[in-house]
Amino acid sequence: MFKKLTIGKLVRVLGLFLLVFFCGFSIFIYEFQREITNSNISEKLKSILSYPSLFEDRFYDSRMSLTLDRNKGDKRIVLAAIDEFALKKVGRWPWSRQTWVKVMEKLNHFGAKVVAYDVVFSEPELACNAISPDELLRDAIKEFQSDGIKKTILSYSLATTEDEYEMAFKETPDSLFNFIVDTKEAGGTGLVQRKVLSTTYPVKNLLDAEPALAYIGGDEDPDGIFRQYPLISNADSIYIPSLSLLAYQLLSDDKPVLEIAMDGNAILKFKNGQLPLNNMGEAKIRWTGGVNKYPEIGLAKILEAKDDDPIITNQLKGNLVFIGSTAFGAHDLRHTPVDAKLPGIYFHMNMVQMLLEGKYFQTRDKSLIWSALILLFGTLLMIIISLYKHPIIDALFLVIYCVGFFIFDTYYLLPQGYQITLFFSLLSVALTYSWNTILNFYLANKDKKFLKQAFSNYISPELIDEMYGSGTPPKLGGDSGIRTAYFTDIQGFSTFSEKLSATKLVELLNEYLTDMTDVLLHDKGTLDKYEGDAIIAFFGAPLPLEDHAARACKVALSMQGKLDNLRVKWTGEGDKWPKFVHDMRMRIGINSGDIVTGNMGSKNRMNYTMMGDSVNLAARLEEAAKQYGIFTHVTSFTKNLTGDQFDWRELDTIRVVGKSEPVTTFELLGEKGKTEKLLVDLLTKFNQGIALYKAQKWDEAIATFTATLELEYQRFPMLKHKTNPSKIYIERCEAFKTNPPPANWDGVYTLTEK
Repeated sequence: MFKKLTIGKLVRVLGLFLLVFFCGFSIFIYEFQREITNSNISEKLKSILSYPSLFEDRFYDSRMSLTLDRNKGDKRIVLAAIDEFALKKVGRWPWSRQTWVKVMEKLNHFGAKVVAYDVVFSEPELACNAISPDELLRDAIKEFQSDGIKKTILSYSLATTEDEYEMAFKETPDSLFNFIVDTKEAGGTGLVQRKVLSTTYPVKNLLDAEPALAYIGGDEDPDGIFRQYPLISNADSIYIPSLSLLAYQLLSDDKPVLEIAMDGNAILKFKNGQLPLNNMGEAKIRWTGGVNKYPEIGLAKILEAKDDDPIITNQLKGNLVFIGSTAFGAHDLRHTPVDAKLPGIYFHMNMVQMLLEGKYFQTRDKSLIWSALILLFGTLLMIIISLYKHPIIDALFLVIYCVGFFIFDTYYLLPQGYQITLFFSLLSVALTYSWNTILNFYLANKDKKFLKQAFSNYISPELIDEMYGSGTPPKLGGDSGIRTAYFTDIQGFSTFSEKLSATKLVELLNEYLTDMTDVLLHDKGTLDKYEGDAIIAFFGAPLPLEDHAARACKVALSMQGKLDNLRVKWTGEGDKWPKFVHDMRMRIGINSGDIVTGNMGSKNRMNYTMMGDSVNLAARLEEAAKQYGIFTHVTSFTKNLTGDQFDWRELDTIRVVGKSEPVTTFELLGEKGKTEKLLVDLLTKFNQGIALYKAQKWDEAIATFTATLELEYQRFPMLKHKTNPSKIYIERCEAFKTNPPPANWDGVYTLTEK
């Protein structure tokens, strides 16, 4: 007994040590993720070491989005957009320098203070027997800058890989020496060195106008999202500014100073604070938002504006004007925390606003201390509390600690500029709880009978019998086949959870789910899981069923019938249940197709479940049923497998959210020969209306659907104020009368919501 106890303690302590060490190591790796990414280690090792970013950065994004300022961006930052309208008006892209001459003249007239181009002018424009267009643009830039206050910034890019170095200047161009950032360097290695790409550098004629020069570009994080902005770069041991930094300097007249310590840590000091940089000269962006956060004017509108236009004058005068593309196909899209497809120009604009507001980050050391304290303090408390062996208290502490620090970090530490590695700090506490819970469960419940009961919560009884019969534990994996996925959901369930007490809600759900599950299992359906009030199931696995589609449809009809009986029962119980319980309705989505079923999850925790595109479509159908005002929504794939056993109403040919291919869907009305006469009449007339609708005979279709609308009301008299298929088609026909569909209309309707 003593030996077993000692081994158990050793396993517990060793496991805790490894889990905490893993989380601490992950925090350390994450803090130096950018340095690792830009180091000389193998790509395979870089990929392995990028795992903390995949979790931590997404967790950071979710917290950051909760604190976004929902107001508009700084009105001093304006976007002069190369949008679709501008491309249509001006013509070919890239534009002639002569067009840019007109742009500069207009911006000069309207009083812009700084014009920052997110466009490169790296190739000369030739002209036959005429003044060079480059010279014309040079003169326009000179004229813009003639008062000594206004300034134009032209962009170039940097080489970051060995392949790009072959296209870079061997020495930094002299023209960049006018824009060196004031630097105090303690020695050591300095920032990572880059080179200036010759292929994107402005042509000499434009350099003669003495514009300001700044680089553009940036590197994504390991998960493909842009969060870091390269404010300063080291080009042959001189430090040069990015587009946003130089734009900020010229707008605010602030001249920041860069200080680099011996260890390579850098700080950029401004009048309104200081911003820590990593050894690539990068800092995270404090996002304001994406499109529509800043004043935006199309360049075509600026070119066509009258010289006395008061609106454009008010928007541009004295402000920083970024020129960049937002037109489809003519700009670089960035996957950012605020938008998966954000034009790159907003990358620069958000950083300028961050600098103007002085919303800077704390140093890495301060954030690392907070991360370590949250990890160690929480883990230690979790270990101490678990010694008392009260599972509810353990779980309560875990929830309170994790939720508490999530809120504390989101609404206090993060706005103060701390970049806490919160995911792995809290993961250490959660893993400590999980490890202790698993060990306690394992040590206290070894016998086979109890193990079988425990497994029955996760996998089907047939698989448990197979496991015990063969003596082989379940393994990860699955197999595919034609099966039927089945989803149910209670309509308006949020009302139930809001207005019923927890005790009453549990009682109601238990009764409802028990009856529905009995119906499911009676026809050999396999219960996948419950998700709140939802039942997720499938037919045709683990035991093959030739008639899986028909069984699913029978179960749907039986469940709706069972719910009818429950409504009568609940109504007969007097004041026990409120009216919305008496009126409970259930939506069902059914689809057949290639579905993978099997044990899925981790090697230590798995579930017999299903997955596949056909499963997703079934879920979408259940959700889409709400939009049509029906309760059993089935695809043509399932209908075709059932033969002539049921009566169907063709509902629509739709393209659901997340799917590109259209699918024809039906409402299941009843079993052939058992369907009530009202529904048979509705079916006949509605199908006539569908045929007229597809033939684009709008008035005749409206008349037919008006007749079926009365049958809809007779079917569900209590739902007259709700939508139904007849109402939907009447509205569509009215809309198409006013705005006819295109000549190649295929009758497909695209759903815009789940």
